[in-house]
Amino acid sequence: MNILSKDAPLEVSIKKMKKVLEDIGCKTNISEGHHPLQNCYSLNLSSHEAPNHIYSNGKGTLKESAMASAYGEYIERLQTNLFFSDFYIPNQKHYPDEVAFELDGDFLNEELLDIYDASGELMGEDFVDFNSGYSDRVISLPFLKFSTKEKIYFPINLLHNLYVSNGLAAGNTRNEAQVQALSEIYERYVKFEIIKNGYALPKFPQSVIEPFTKLNEDVIALRKLGYIVEVLDASLRGVFPVTAISLINPKNSTLFVSFGAHPILEVSLERTMTELMQGRSLDRLDDFESPTFDMSVVRDSFNLESHFVDSNAKLGFGFLSSKKSFEYSPWKYDIEMDEFEFLTGIAKELGKEIYLREYDYLGFYSCQMLIPSISEVYPIEDLVYNNKNSAKAIRDMVLNPNDYDAEDIQEAVISLDDSLNMEKYIGVIFKDNFTMLEFKAQLYLLLDERDAALEFLQFSTKKDAKIISELIYMEEAGLDFEDYSEALFNVFSKQSVEKAQRVLKKEELFIDLTLHDDYYNVLAMYDRLEKKKS
Repeated sequence: MNILSKDAPLEVSIKKMKKVLEDIGCKTNISEGHHPLQNCYSLNLSSHEAPNHIYSNGKGTLKESAMASAYGEYIERLQTNLFFSDFYIPNQKHYPDEVAFELDGDFLNEELLDIYDASGELMGEDFVDFNSGYSDRVISLPFLKFSTKEKIYFPINLLHNLYVSNGLAAGNTRNEAQVQALSEIYERYVKFEIIKNGYALPKFPQSVIEPFTKLNEDVIALRKLGYIVEVLDASLRGVFPVTAISLINPKNSTLFVSFGAHPILEVSLERTMTELMQGRSLDRLDDFESPTFDMSVVRDSFNLESHFVDSNAKLGFGFLSSKKSFEYSPWKYDIEMDEFEFLTGIAKELGKEIYLREYDYLGFYSCQMLIPSISEVYPIEDLVYNNKNSAKAIRDMVLNPNDYDAEDIQEAVISLDDSLNMEKYIGVIFKDNFTMLEFKAQLYLLLDERDAALEFLQFSTKKDAKIISELIYMEEAGLDFEDYSEALFNVFSKQSVEKAQRVLKKEELFIDLTLHDDYYNVLAMYDRLEKKKS
C-alpha cells in the first residue's frame, strides 16, 4: 500500500525493517495500540530485552502506517545510538569515525562557538561525554556542513544535551528521511515559538481543508463528542510548513494543541491529527492542562520540556485570543516543487546552516540533521548550568562506594538535589533503584551520623528506611532489643529486621547496588551494534 510522503509501499518497508532487527538479534514486542478515531492509529514497539528503556512509538492514519512509523523510529534510534545516550557504556567506542579530542581540541568551529558559547563561559570539560569513562577527552562525531561540504566535528555531549531526538529520521530513501528530519525540526521550532510567545493562530478556511476527507471525519467525530476543535495555520506568515490542531475540553476546562509538519499540506494535517490522538483513547482526553494568563509558567523550561516529551503542558490564554497574531497564509508548497529543496530553502532564507550525519550500517538509511539556533530542544545554557555529564563525577563513587572514603563521597554529593533518580542520573539500571536522598542517608549511616541519617530516612519510601529509623529510635531511648524483637518481627518480618540490623552494623548497605538484567541486556545490544559498525 502506497501513502503520500513515503517512497516505498508500507508492507515492503515493514518487512525490510523487521529483517534489519532480526539480523542483529533484536526481538521486539508490539502493543495492542489505540484506534480512537476512524483515521488515527498508534502503537508502541518495545525491546524484549529491556522493554521499559528501549522502545519507540508509531502513529498513522492506518494500522500499517503506525507500525511502519514505530519500526522506523526504533531503527533510527538504534542506529544513531540515541537509545543508549542515557546509559553508561564503559570501554566502548560510539562509532569508528569518532575522534577523541583534547579538551581544547579542534571540534566545532568559530561560527558554532559563537552560538553555543556566546558568553564565553564554556570550558572543555563541558563537552566531555556522559556515556564513557573519559574525563579528559571530548568524543566528537563528524557532520557535513551543507553550504561548504566541510567536515565539522560535534561533541556527542552537545548533541545529547541540546538536541536529543530532534532531527533524527529513518526512511526508505535518503530523501524521504531528510525531508522527515527537517520537517520535524521546523515543527518543534515553530511549536516552541508559538507557546513561548503566546501567539494566537488563524484558522484554516474550511474550503482549504474540505478536500481532506480523513481529517474532516475525525474533526467532526471529536466535535460530536462535545470537544471544541480547530484546525490552525501555524506557518508563522507562511514561512514554515507547519499546522496545528487545538482541542478544548469544556467539561474540565483544559486545552491541548498538537503540531505537525511536512511540505505537503495533507500530510502535515494528518500528522497533526494523529499526534493529537497518539497513545490516547477517547476517554483519555480529560487529562490535559488548563490555560493560564501567567506566561512565566508557560515559558518555564520545565513546562517547555513537557511540551517536547508528550505535548501535555501549560499553554497561555493568548493562544485562544480572538485577535490573531498573524493573518492566514496560503500554503506555499505545491506538488511541482522538490520537497527537500523547499525545506533547505527555508533555512537558507533564515540565514541558518544545516549540518548532516548519515547512517546506514544496519541496511536502512537514517540521519541526524542539525540547524544550530533553530533545532535545539533544550536551552543552550544547559551546557553550563544543567550539563548531563556532571553525573560522571560521582558515578564510580555510587557504583563502588567501598573504594572511597565516605566523607569524600559525602562532600561530592552534598549539594546535589535530594530528589534525583539515581539510575537515571548516573546512567545504569538498578534492581531496586534509589534517590539521591537515600544515597545520602546511606553515607550518614556509614559515618555513624545516625541523627543526620534519620533526617533523610524519614522521607524515604523504602520499607527498610522505616525499620532502620525505628531501630535507631529504640537505641536512642535506651531500650533492649530483646524486649521488642518479637513485636518487630511481627510488624516488619524477621528477615527485614535482621537486614536493618546488619545495615546499622555496616555489614550490609541500606541501598541495593545490584544492577538489573535489563542494563546488561542494553550493554549486550550495544555490543552487537558495535560489531555491525566495524
